[in-house]
Amino acid sequence: MSSAEFLIRPDVHIPEFLIRDVVAKLAYVDEAVAQVSVAADGALRLQLQGEPPDAAREGEIRRKVQRAIGILVATTREPMIRVSEDCMDRPLSCATDPMPGLLASGEVVRTGDGVYALGPLVAGLCRFFENRLFALGLAHGGRIHRFPGMIPAEFLEKIQYFKNFPHSLNFVSHLREDLDLIERFASETHCRDGLLQTPPQAFSQVRHLLSPTVCHNYYLFLANRRLTEDPTAATAQGSCYRYESINMQTLERLWNFSMWEVIFVGSAPRVKEALVNAGREASRLLQEWGLAYRVENATDPFFIREFGMQAGFQNIHDLKHEYRARLPFKEGTLAVGSRNYHMDFFGRHMAITLENGAPAHSGCMGFGLERLAFALLAQYGNDPLLWPEPVRSGVRHGP
Repeated sequence: MSSAEFLIRPDVHIPEFLIRDVVAKLAYVDEAVAQVSVAADGALRLQLQGEPPDAAREGEIRRKVQRAIGILVATTREPMIRVSEDCMDRPLSCATDPMPGLLASGEVVRTGDGVYALGPLVAGLCRFFENRLFALGLAHGGRIHRFPGMIPAEFLEKIQYFKNFPHSLNFVSHLREDLDLIERFASETHCRDGLLQTPPQAFSQVRHLLSPTVCHNYYLFLANRRLTEDPTAATAQGSCYRYESINMQTLERLWNFSMWEVIFVGSAPRVKEALVNAGREASRLLQEWGLAYRVENATDPFFIREFGMQAGFQNIHDLKHEYRARLPFKEGTLAVGSRNYHMDFFGRHMAITLENGAPAHSGCMGFGLERLAFALLAQYGNDPLLWPEPVRSGVRHGP
Protein backbone atom coordinates (compact mmCIF):
# COMPACT_ATOMS: atom_id res chain seq x y z
CA MET A 1 0.00 0.00 0.00
CA SER A 2 1.31 3.44 -0.90
CA SER A 3 2.69 5.38 2.03
CA ALA A 4 3.84 8.60 0.40
CA GLU A 5 3.03 10.82 -2.55
CA PHE A 6 4.71 13.76 -4.19
CA LEU A 7 4.58 15.77 -7.41
CA ILE A 8 7.40 16.10 -9.91
CA ARG A 9 7.40 18.90 -12.44
CA PRO A 10 9.44 17.70 -15.44
CA ASP A 11 12.50 19.75 -16.33
CA VAL A 12 11.53 19.39 -20.00
CA HIS A 13 8.16 19.57 -21.72
CA ILE A 14 6.62 16.14 -22.36
CA PRO A 15 4.81 16.14 -25.74
CA GLU A 16 1.24 14.88 -25.65
CA PHE A 17 2.04 11.85 -27.81
CA LEU A 18 4.72 10.70 -25.35
CA ILE A 19 2.84 11.00 -22.05
CA ARG A 20 1.46 7.46 -22.04
CA ASP A 21 4.91 5.96 -22.69
CA VAL A 22 6.54 8.15 -20.03
CA VAL A 23 4.00 7.07 -17.41
CA ALA A 24 4.51 3.39 -18.30
CA LYS A 25 8.31 3.61 -18.29
CA LEU A 26 8.48 5.40 -14.93
CA ALA A 27 7.33 2.16 -13.31
CA TYR A 28 10.94 1.01 -13.67
CA VAL A 29 12.85 3.99 -12.25
CA ASP A 30 12.66 2.80 -8.62
CA GLU A 31 11.24 -0.11 -6.64
CA ALA A 32 9.36 2.31 -4.38
CA VAL A 33 7.13 3.59 -7.21
CA ALA A 34 3.63 2.15 -6.77
CA GLN A 35 1.65 4.34 -9.17
CA VAL A 36 2.27 7.16 -11.63
CA SER A 37 -0.41 9.56 -12.86
CA VAL A 38 -0.57 12.96 -14.53
CA ALA A 39 -2.01 15.92 -12.62
CA ALA A 40 -4.23 18.51 -14.27
CA ASP A 41 -1.36 20.99 -14.59
CA GLY A 42 0.92 18.43 -16.26
CA ALA A 43 2.95 17.53 -13.17
CA LEU A 44 3.61 13.85 -12.48
CA ARG A 45 2.14 12.40 -9.30
CA LEU A 46 4.16 9.54 -7.84
CA GLN A 47 2.72 7.30 -5.16
CA LEU A 48 5.31 5.27 -3.25
CA GLN A 49 5.16 2.07 -1.25
CA GLY A 50 7.18 1.11 1.80
CA GLU A 51 8.60 3.51 4.35
CA PRO A 52 8.15 7.24 3.59
CA PRO A 53 11.44 8.44 2.05
CA ASP A 54 13.70 10.91 3.79
CA ALA A 55 14.94 13.96 1.88
CA ALA A 56 17.95 12.16 0.40
CA ARG A 57 15.87 9.20 -0.79
CA GLU A 58 13.20 11.45 -2.29
CA GLY A 59 15.93 13.41 -4.08
CA GLU A 60 17.33 10.17 -5.52
CA ILE A 61 13.91 9.18 -6.90
CA ARG A 62 13.36 12.64 -8.36
CA ARG A 63 16.74 12.55 -10.12
CA LYS A 64 16.02 9.17 -11.69
CA VAL A 65 12.58 10.32 -12.86
CA GLN A 66 14.01 13.47 -14.44
CA ARG A 67 16.78 11.45 -16.13
CA ALA A 68 14.31 8.98 -17.62
CA ILE A 69 12.05 11.76 -18.88
CA GLY A 70 15.00 13.64 -20.35
CA ILE A 71 16.17 10.58 -22.31
CA LEU A 72 12.71 9.78 -23.66
CA VAL A 73 11.95 13.36 -24.72
CA ALA A 74 15.36 13.89 -26.31
CA THR A 75 15.39 10.68 -28.34
CA THR A 76 11.75 10.19 -29.37
CA ARG A 77 10.00 11.80 -32.31
CA GLU A 78 6.25 11.83 -32.79
CA PRO A 79 5.19 8.84 -34.88
CA MET A 80 2.81 9.11 -37.79
CA ILE A 81 -0.20 6.96 -36.88
CA ARG A 82 -1.63 5.29 -39.96
CA VAL A 83 -4.93 3.45 -39.54
CA SER A 84 -5.20 0.78 -42.22
CA GLU A 85 -8.51 -0.70 -41.08
CA ASP A 86 -11.26 0.78 -38.93
CA CYS A 87 -14.17 -1.24 -37.52
CA MET A 88 -14.57 0.79 -34.33
CA ASP A 89 -18.15 1.96 -34.94
CA ARG A 90 -19.71 -1.48 -34.52
CA PRO A 91 -22.73 -1.34 -32.15
CA LEU A 92 -21.88 -2.90 -28.78
CA SER A 93 -24.03 -4.00 -25.87
CA CYS A 94 -21.75 -3.26 -22.91
CA ALA A 95 -19.86 -0.31 -21.47
CA THR A 96 -18.90 -1.83 -18.10
CA ASP A 97 -15.50 -3.05 -16.91
CA PRO A 98 -15.87 -6.86 -16.88
CA MET A 99 -13.14 -7.44 -14.29
CA PRO A 100 -15.06 -6.71 -11.06
CA GLY A 101 -17.80 -9.10 -12.09
CA LEU A 102 -15.32 -11.83 -13.05
CA LEU A 103 -13.57 -11.55 -9.69
CA ALA A 104 -16.81 -11.41 -7.69
CA SER A 105 -18.23 -14.51 -9.41
CA GLY A 106 -14.99 -16.47 -9.01
CA GLU A 107 -14.58 -16.87 -12.77
CA VAL A 108 -11.18 -15.20 -12.40
CA VAL A 109 -8.97 -15.56 -9.32
CA ARG A 110 -5.94 -13.35 -8.76
CA THR A 111 -3.03 -15.47 -7.51
CA GLY A 112 -0.33 -12.79 -7.71
CA ASP A 113 0.73 -9.57 -9.40
CA GLY A 114 -0.24 -9.96 -13.04
CA VAL A 115 -1.12 -13.63 -12.51
CA TYR A 116 -4.69 -14.94 -12.71
CA ALA A 117 -6.36 -18.34 -12.76
CA LEU A 118 -9.22 -18.50 -15.27
CA GLY A 119 -12.49 -20.33 -14.75
CA PRO A 120 -14.72 -21.91 -17.43
CA LEU A 121 -16.14 -18.64 -18.79
CA VAL A 122 -12.84 -17.01 -19.76
CA ALA A 123 -11.00 -20.29 -20.39
CA GLY A 124 -13.76 -21.31 -22.81
CA LEU A 125 -13.33 -18.08 -24.74
CA CYS A 126 -9.55 -18.55 -24.87
CA ARG A 127 -9.93 -22.11 -26.16
CA PHE A 128 -12.42 -20.98 -28.82
CA PHE A 129 -10.10 -18.23 -30.07
CA GLU A 130 -7.12 -20.58 -29.98
CA ASN A 131 -8.86 -23.22 -32.10
CA ARG A 132 -9.97 -20.72 -34.73
CA LEU A 133 -6.54 -19.12 -34.88
CA PHE A 134 -4.81 -22.47 -35.25
CA ALA A 135 -7.09 -23.17 -38.21
CA LEU A 136 -5.96 -19.83 -39.69
CA GLY A 137 -2.31 -20.75 -39.20
CA LEU A 138 -2.72 -24.15 -40.80
CA ALA A 139 -4.61 -22.67 -43.74
CA HIS A 140 -1.69 -20.34 -44.42
CA GLY A 141 0.94 -23.07 -44.49
CA GLY A 142 1.94 -23.18 -40.84
CA ARG A 143 2.94 -26.56 -39.46
CA ILE A 144 2.08 -27.10 -35.81
CA HIS A 145 5.01 -26.68 -33.43
CA ARG A 146 5.28 -26.84 -29.66
CA PHE A 147 7.97 -24.84 -27.89
CA PRO A 148 9.35 -24.81 -24.32
CA GLY A 149 8.54 -22.03 -21.88
CA MET A 150 12.27 -21.36 -21.40
CA ILE A 151 14.77 -19.93 -23.85
CA PRO A 152 18.59 -19.85 -23.63
CA ALA A 153 20.25 -16.68 -22.37
CA GLU A 154 22.77 -17.01 -25.20
CA PHE A 155 19.99 -16.70 -27.78
CA LEU A 156 18.55 -13.57 -26.19
CA GLU A 157 22.00 -12.02 -26.15
CA LYS A 158 22.43 -12.75 -29.88
CA ILE A 159 19.20 -10.95 -30.76
CA GLN A 160 20.02 -7.97 -28.49
CA TYR A 161 17.08 -8.59 -26.14
CA PHE A 162 19.12 -7.66 -23.07
CA LYS A 163 19.79 -4.27 -24.64
CA ASN A 164 16.27 -3.56 -25.92
CA PHE A 165 13.95 -5.12 -23.32
CA PRO A 166 15.90 -5.63 -20.06
CA HIS A 167 12.99 -4.41 -17.92
CA SER A 168 10.66 -7.25 -18.93
CA LEU A 169 13.02 -10.21 -18.47
CA ASN A 170 12.25 -13.19 -16.21
CA PHE A 171 15.11 -15.41 -15.06
CA VAL A 172 15.22 -19.17 -14.46
CA SER A 173 17.47 -20.65 -11.79
CA HIS A 174 17.75 -23.69 -9.53
CA LEU A 175 19.53 -24.70 -6.36
CA ARG A 176 23.23 -25.35 -6.79
CA GLU A 177 24.28 -28.99 -6.72
CA ASP A 178 25.61 -28.97 -3.18
CA LEU A 179 24.29 -31.35 -0.51
CA ASP A 180 25.00 -29.04 2.43
CA LEU A 181 23.38 -26.08 0.69
CA ILE A 182 20.29 -28.07 -0.38
CA GLU A 183 19.78 -29.40 3.15
CA ARG A 184 20.18 -25.90 4.55
CA PHE A 185 17.67 -24.60 2.02
CA ALA A 186 15.16 -27.30 2.95
CA SER A 187 15.40 -26.51 6.67
CA GLU A 188 15.71 -22.70 6.60
CA THR A 189 13.68 -21.42 3.66
CA HIS A 190 10.38 -19.66 4.39
CA CYS A 191 8.19 -16.85 3.09
CA ARG A 192 7.96 -13.46 4.76
CA ASP A 193 5.35 -11.04 3.42
CA GLY A 194 5.11 -13.22 0.33
CA LEU A 195 8.86 -13.05 -0.36
CA LEU A 196 11.06 -16.14 -0.32
CA GLN A 197 13.81 -15.98 2.31
CA THR A 198 16.70 -18.28 1.37
CA PRO A 199 20.31 -19.00 2.38
CA PRO A 200 22.83 -16.77 0.56
CA GLN A 201 24.38 -18.05 -2.70
CA ALA A 202 21.73 -20.75 -2.92
CA PHE A 203 20.90 -20.34 -6.59
CA SER A 204 22.76 -21.24 -9.76
CA GLN A 205 23.85 -18.75 -12.39
CA VAL A 206 21.24 -18.03 -15.07
CA ARG A 207 21.44 -20.10 -18.25
CA HIS A 208 17.82 -19.79 -19.33
CA LEU A 209 15.05 -17.20 -19.12
CA LEU A 210 11.30 -17.54 -19.41
CA SER A 211 10.38 -17.03 -23.03
CA PRO A 212 8.93 -13.55 -23.76
CA THR A 213 7.28 -14.57 -27.02
CA VAL A 214 6.54 -17.58 -29.22
CA CYS A 215 8.27 -16.68 -32.50
CA HIS A 216 11.75 -16.48 -30.93
CA ASN A 217 11.61 -20.22 -30.37
CA TYR A 218 11.04 -20.84 -34.08
CA TYR A 219 14.05 -18.74 -35.06
CA LEU A 220 16.13 -20.74 -32.58
CA PHE A 221 14.62 -23.92 -34.07
CA LEU A 222 15.81 -22.86 -37.55
CA ALA A 223 19.24 -21.56 -36.47
CA ASN A 224 22.17 -22.41 -38.79
CA ARG A 225 19.88 -23.89 -41.45
CA ARG A 226 19.56 -23.27 -45.18
CA LEU A 227 15.84 -23.19 -46.05
CA THR A 228 14.41 -25.28 -48.88
CA GLU A 229 10.90 -23.78 -48.70
CA ASP A 230 9.93 -20.17 -49.34
CA PRO A 231 8.47 -19.38 -46.96
CA THR A 232 8.67 -22.01 -44.28
CA ALA A 233 5.94 -21.46 -41.69
CA ALA A 234 5.01 -22.58 -38.18
CA THR A 235 1.97 -22.08 -36.00
CA ALA A 236 2.14 -22.49 -32.25
CA GLN A 237 0.63 -21.41 -28.96
CA GLY A 238 2.66 -20.94 -25.83
CA SER A 239 3.02 -19.27 -22.45
CA CYS A 240 4.88 -15.96 -22.61
CA TYR A 241 6.38 -14.01 -19.73
CA ARG A 242 6.98 -10.26 -19.61
CA TYR A 243 7.41 -8.45 -16.33
CA GLU A 244 5.66 -5.07 -16.48
CA SER A 245 5.86 -3.94 -12.86
CA ILE A 246 2.91 -1.78 -11.71
CA ASN A 247 1.56 -1.75 -15.28
CA MET A 248 0.23 -5.29 -14.80
CA GLN A 249 -3.46 -4.73 -14.20
CA THR A 250 -6.42 -7.07 -14.78
CA LEU A 251 -6.43 -9.33 -17.85
CA GLU A 252 -5.32 -6.40 -20.01
CA ARG A 253 -1.67 -6.81 -19.06
CA LEU A 254 -0.40 -10.05 -17.55
CA TRP A 255 2.97 -11.28 -16.32
CA ASN A 256 2.23 -14.74 -17.73
CA PHE A 257 -0.04 -14.85 -20.76
CA SER A 258 -0.99 -17.15 -23.65
CA MET A 259 0.02 -16.22 -27.18
CA TRP A 260 -0.91 -17.84 -30.48
CA GLU A 261 1.30 -17.10 -33.49
CA VAL A 262 1.86 -17.95 -37.12
CA ILE A 263 5.47 -17.35 -38.18
CA PHE A 264 6.92 -17.05 -41.69
CA VAL A 265 10.61 -17.29 -42.68
CA GLY A 266 11.84 -16.92 -46.26
CA SER A 267 12.48 -14.31 -48.92
CA ALA A 268 11.26 -10.77 -48.32
CA PRO A 269 8.47 -10.83 -50.99
CA ARG A 270 7.09 -14.18 -49.81
CA VAL A 271 7.15 -13.28 -46.13
CA LYS A 272 5.42 -9.94 -46.78
CA GLU A 273 2.79 -11.62 -48.96
CA ALA A 274 2.13 -14.29 -46.31
CA LEU A 275 1.71 -11.64 -43.59
CA VAL A 276 -0.78 -9.66 -45.69
CA ASN A 277 -2.84 -12.75 -46.51
CA ALA A 278 -2.86 -13.99 -42.92
CA GLY A 279 -3.75 -10.48 -41.77
CA ARG A 280 -6.80 -10.39 -44.05
CA GLU A 281 -8.03 -13.66 -42.56
CA ALA A 282 -7.44 -12.39 -39.02
CA SER A 283 -9.55 -9.31 -39.78
CA ARG A 284 -12.31 -11.53 -41.14
CA LEU A 285 -12.31 -13.53 -37.90
CA LEU A 286 -12.43 -10.42 -35.69
CA GLN A 287 -15.40 -9.17 -37.71
CA GLU A 288 -17.12 -12.57 -37.48
CA TRP A 289 -16.67 -12.45 -33.70
CA GLY A 290 -18.30 -9.03 -33.57
CA LEU A 291 -15.30 -7.18 -32.19
CA ALA A 292 -14.95 -3.43 -32.62
CA TYR A 293 -11.30 -2.80 -33.52
CA ARG A 294 -8.87 -0.95 -35.73
CA VAL A 295 -5.49 -1.79 -37.24
CA GLU A 296 -2.72 0.79 -36.99
CA ASN A 297 1.05 0.99 -37.15
CA ALA A 298 2.79 0.63 -33.79
CA THR A 299 6.11 0.05 -32.01
CA ASP A 300 7.42 -2.42 -29.45
CA PRO A 301 7.89 -1.40 -25.77
CA PHE A 302 11.65 -0.85 -25.91
CA PHE A 303 13.40 0.26 -22.74
CA ILE A 304 14.07 3.92 -21.97
CA ARG A 305 17.46 4.44 -23.60
CA GLU A 306 16.61 2.44 -26.74
CA PHE A 307 12.97 3.50 -27.05
CA GLY A 308 13.29 6.55 -29.29
CA MET A 309 15.74 5.14 -31.84
CA GLN A 310 14.25 1.65 -32.13
CA ALA A 311 10.64 2.81 -32.14
CA GLY A 312 11.51 5.41 -34.77
CA PHE A 313 13.11 2.73 -36.97
CA GLN A 314 10.01 0.53 -36.72
CA ASN A 315 7.75 3.45 -37.54
CA ILE A 316 9.75 4.67 -40.55
CA HIS A 317 9.90 1.19 -42.09
CA ASP A 318 6.28 0.32 -41.18
CA LEU A 319 7.34 -2.92 -39.49
CA LYS A 320 4.61 -3.40 -36.88
CA HIS A 321 0.81 -3.18 -37.03
CA GLU A 322 -1.46 -3.71 -34.04
CA TYR A 323 -5.05 -4.93 -33.83
CA ARG A 324 -6.51 -2.60 -31.18
CA ALA A 325 -9.88 -3.61 -29.73
CA ARG A 326 -12.22 -0.99 -28.30
CA LEU A 327 -12.70 -0.86 -24.51
CA PRO A 328 -15.92 1.14 -24.06
CA PHE A 329 -15.71 1.30 -20.26
CA LYS A 330 -12.52 3.36 -20.37
CA GLU A 331 -12.97 5.03 -23.76
CA GLY A 332 -9.73 3.45 -24.86
CA THR A 333 -8.31 0.53 -26.79
CA LEU A 334 -6.33 -2.63 -26.06
CA ALA A 335 -3.77 -4.25 -28.38
CA VAL A 336 -5.06 -7.81 -28.78
CA GLY A 337 -2.68 -8.82 -31.58
CA SER A 338 -0.07 -7.65 -34.05
CA ARG A 339 1.60 -8.31 -37.40
CA ASN A 340 5.38 -7.90 -37.37
CA TYR A 341 7.95 -7.86 -40.18
CA HIS A 342 11.54 -8.28 -38.98
CA MET A 343 13.35 -7.81 -42.31
CA ASP A 344 16.49 -10.04 -42.19
CA PHE A 345 17.27 -9.37 -38.50
CA PHE A 346 16.74 -12.93 -37.25
CA GLY A 347 18.13 -14.44 -40.43
CA ARG A 348 21.42 -12.58 -39.92
CA HIS A 349 21.70 -13.13 -36.18
CA MET A 350 20.70 -16.81 -36.25
CA ALA A 351 22.38 -17.80 -39.55
CA ILE A 352 19.11 -18.76 -41.25
CA THR A 353 19.70 -18.56 -45.00
CA LEU A 354 17.83 -18.95 -48.25
CA GLU A 355 18.92 -21.44 -50.90
CA ASN A 356 21.08 -18.74 -52.50
CA GLY A 357 22.90 -18.18 -49.21
CA ALA A 358 21.31 -14.79 -48.43
CA PRO A 359 19.93 -14.19 -44.91
CA ALA A 360 16.26 -15.10 -44.59
CA HIS A 361 13.61 -12.54 -43.77
CA SER A 362 10.93 -13.24 -41.18
CA GLY A 363 7.60 -12.07 -39.88
CA CYS A 364 4.90 -13.19 -37.49
CA MET A 365 1.32 -12.53 -36.53
CA GLY A 366 0.21 -13.17 -32.97
CA PHE A 367 -2.81 -12.73 -30.70
CA GLY A 368 -2.99 -12.74 -26.92
CA LEU A 369 -5.78 -15.14 -25.97
CA GLU A 370 -6.58 -13.56 -22.59
CA ARG A 371 -6.62 -10.11 -24.19
CA LEU A 372 -9.04 -11.27 -26.89
CA ALA A 373 -11.30 -12.72 -24.20
CA PHE A 374 -11.12 -9.54 -22.12
CA ALA A 375 -11.92 -7.36 -25.14
CA LEU A 376 -14.98 -9.43 -26.03
CA LEU A 377 -16.24 -9.30 -22.43
CA ALA A 378 -15.64 -5.54 -22.31
CA GLN A 379 -17.72 -5.10 -25.46
CA TYR A 380 -20.53 -7.59 -24.77
CA GLY A 381 -20.51 -8.37 -21.04
CA ASN A 382 -19.99 -11.46 -18.91
CA ASP A 383 -23.32 -13.13 -19.84
CA PRO A 384 -22.78 -15.54 -22.76
CA LEU A 385 -26.37 -14.97 -23.89
CA LEU A 386 -25.33 -11.45 -24.90
CA TRP A 387 -22.32 -12.50 -26.96
CA PRO A 388 -22.38 -12.52 -30.78
CA GLU A 389 -23.88 -15.79 -32.00
CA PRO A 390 -20.72 -17.19 -33.67
CA VAL A 391 -18.81 -16.82 -30.39
CA ARG A 392 -21.65 -18.06 -28.21
CA SER A 393 -22.23 -21.22 -30.28
CA GLY A 394 -18.51 -21.81 -30.81
CA VAL A 395 -17.76 -21.73 -27.09
CA ARG A 396 -20.80 -23.87 -26.30
CA HIS A 397 -19.87 -26.63 -28.74
CA GLY A 398 -16.21 -26.61 -27.74
CA PRO A 399 -13.29 -28.01 -29.78
